[in-house]
Amino acid sequence: MRTLLATVAVVALSSGALAYCPPVPDIAKDGYQGNDLQRTLCLQNELAQSAQDRAIRSEIDATLSKLQRDLQQQKMLQQQLQIELMRTKPSYLLP
Repeated sequence: MRTLLATVAVVALSSGALAYCPPVPDIAKDGYQGNDLQRTLCLQNELAQSAQDRAIRSEIDATLSKLQRDLQQQKMLQQQLQIELMRTKPSYLLP
């Protein structure tokens, strides 16, 4: 499970490199609108990728938090079990 979570985290974080959308001067041939459209689409794609990355990170964080809570709960249950075993163990077996 840890390996899967680590793999997902690496993929999610490595795909977060956003493309830079530089402004390019328009030319009269394009009616001074062609580059604006390309830049707008590029920025829209950046925004969509950023939102997707945040959603993935949020999901990873939630999964990690759940795993940490589960681990803490298991540790507490193990401690309770050890205490209970110590109570029920005959005194001649105690160190």
